[in-house]
Amino acid sequence: MNDKITAAHLERVAYVYIRQSTMYQVHNNLESKRRQYDLKDRARSLGFRLVEVIDDDLGISGAGSKDRPGFARLLAAVCEGKAGAVFAIEASRLARNNRDWHHLIDLCMLTGTLVVDADGIYDPRILNDRLLLGLKGTMSEFELGLLRQRAQEALRQKIARGEALWVLPIGYIRTEMNGIEMSPDRQVQEAIRGVFHQFDRLGSVRQVLLWYRQEKILLCTLERDCNGKFALAWKLPSYHRILAILKNPTYAGAFAYGRRLTRSHIIDGRARKTAGHDVALEDWRVLIRDHHPAYISWEKYMENQKRVTGNLAKHHAGACGAAKKGPALLAGLLRCARCGRKFYVTYGSGRFARYQCRGGHIAHGTGFCLAFGGYKVDQVIVQAVLDAVQPLGIEASLRAAESFSQAQDEKAKALCLALEKARYEANRARRQYDAVEPENRLVAAELEARWNVALEEVTAAERRLAETRSTTEPLSPEEKERLMRLGANLMDLWDHPKTSMVLKKRLLRAIIEEIIADSNDKTRELSFRIHWVGGVHTTLRMQRPGTGEHRHATDRAVVDLVRDLATVSKDAAIAGILNQLGYRTGVGNTWTEARVAGLRHNNKIAAFAEDEPRLWVTMNEAARELQVTPGVVVKLLKKKILPGKYIVRWAPWVIQREDLKLPQVQRYVAAVHQGKRPPRYDAKQSEMSLS
Repeated sequence: MNDKITAAHLERVAYVYIRQSTMYQVHNNLESKRRQYDLKDRARSLGFRLVEVIDDDLGISGAGSKDRPGFARLLAAVCEGKAGAVFAIEASRLARNNRDWHHLIDLCMLTGTLVVDADGIYDPRILNDRLLLGLKGTMSEFELGLLRQRAQEALRQKIARGEALWVLPIGYIRTEMNGIEMSPDRQVQEAIRGVFHQFDRLGSVRQVLLWYRQEKILLCTLERDCNGKFALAWKLPSYHRILAILKNPTYAGAFAYGRRLTRSHIIDGRARKTAGHDVALEDWRVLIRDHHPAYISWEKYMENQKRVTGNLAKHHAGACGAAKKGPALLAGLLRCARCGRKFYVTYGSGRFARYQCRGGHIAHGTGFCLAFGGYKVDQVIVQAVLDAVQPLGIEASLRAAESFSQAQDEKAKALCLALEKARYEANRARRQYDAVEPENRLVAAELEARWNVALEEVTAAERRLAETRSTTEPLSPEEKERLMRLGANLMDLWDHPKTSMVLKKRLLRAIIEEIIADSNDKTRELSFRIHWVGGVHTTLRMQRPGTGEHRHATDRAVVDLVRDLATVSKDAAIAGILNQLGYRTGVGNTWTEARVAGLRHNNKIAAFAEDEPRLWVTMNEAARELQVTPGVVVKLLKKKILPGKYIVRWAPWVIQREDLKLPQVQRYVAAVHQGKRPPRYDAKQSEMSLS
């Protein structure tokens, strides 16, 4: 027995610490693991009766970046004085960093615990042994660092040449010369191209996702099988799957490295690493364009990244945010001329949009920089946009027809490829079934079941393709002619019920980069500087919308008419006149006495006062005062013998009371009373001529 091992050591427990750095080593480096477990026999041969094995850290690195529960147990046992000796085949098994190594050696020195490895037995209380153990720990850490440095340098050289290939994205395969080429599966190629086309057509990742889900179009992806290998699978896509395809530069023919980085943080005295932090494109470590065949051009890839970033609704950034269903057409486009911030959109009762810049409120605690209603502003900007693009309306109609046909063709193409793949799988299952011996019923039954499943998939694919072809007929000549008419009059197309708010916002953002808004508080004038795509600027000015000027406000012409009618009619009569003329309220309702009263109150229009003395009479009142029938008064008004004012059809005549005493009126009335033929009156002459 070694003279360093005393009876006091043998009374305590001998701890055998077992560790391997990765699960690959655990599964494949079996000899190393066997040597470590054999240390139990060596401990017993040295006289230790109590031996405990700690193998909780199998598959965990000893570099110090991960928690090791087994090592923590070992330290606790040493601190409590339970450990007589710590066994390991070499120092690197205990720790690959000086912090953990020296901490263990210090505790062993304080508690009198021995350290045993393949080379010998060490007592940390002895100066020479302590020096040797320190050198072993340092060499272990240095060895790990040296191996890591060599591996990383070799990897960097391979990356710089564009030859470091990990798991390739779906749609690509490796070549024998360590290169990249497109997948020979045409269905996979068309599926990847379809994602880029739909994003170009719909403009946002979420809209692409909804289209795939609505049309039930499957997308290819890679999934691990039971053996841990990647295999091709077809399923409905998720949001992150579509986003990953759009953001991967590999599809643009580029080899990129360093798109994400790993950051280290000190938590509880240990380094903790977190991966997946995005890096700006200009800071990528390696970028080799035109490295392999591409699904899209590099310019298209950059345009897609700009669009994806622009769909983020961040008021402090230059992004417009994704087009949504809200009625505020200029959401994301307006920027304050005073503080440079983006405008917020708020909605009042009835979904009335209002634009607000909160820069002053956020930065200085004051009021908003600018705030105004959205209805009139949206109208002015939309009119300017439609005037600018009106000459291109016919061309836009033709492109819309082409886009419609192309979208339907792509959907049918995807279903055709899926049907072709299903038929191949069915034929393959049939060949497998035909190849088996009929007497081997166990195998034949299983292959027959697989064949039936494949045939069911073929039937389902054929049914979906037939449904798509029946519902996606080309545009008829009448539909094309109607589309051309709409292209010639963009305002009708803009106001069409099927033109959604999302589509309107996408059209505005395709033409306008941003709008700088400002206001003159003295003149109550709003100014808008439109930055068109392409670099041209236009300035528009308008009066600030007043109170009540929104999309459901009553038309100003109706308000003026009510103001005139209120001088001669009561509210109930006014409501009847407005309904007879076909006028409606701002929200499309018919008029009632209460609604007329509310309109008068909001616009400060006085009500008709029947009992108050007035200087005018109605047609019936004039007939009573002249002692004639209303028909005579009608003739007087038509021949312009009697002056009168007729506000609108269905409204009463307004006749000044003093006009009833005009000489020509009195002569006409006298002739009627006497039963004579009324005198002839020429309105262009100042004297009455008798016929």
